[in-house]
Amino acid sequence: MKNLKIKNLDEKDIENLKQIKIIELEEMKLQDLKILKVKIETAIKNIEKE
Repeated sequence: MKNLKIKNLDEKDIENLKQIKIIELEEMKLQDLKILKVKIETAIKNIEKE
């Protein structure tokens, strides 16, 4: 997300932007966890095959 230079933001706008950023970070964490889960499941399957 680009750093936007915005003037005249009130506290509510700032709070909303913070919430959006927190949600984006949470979604990124979830994606990372899903990828990790798939990698672990794949590794377990590979070990079981051996």
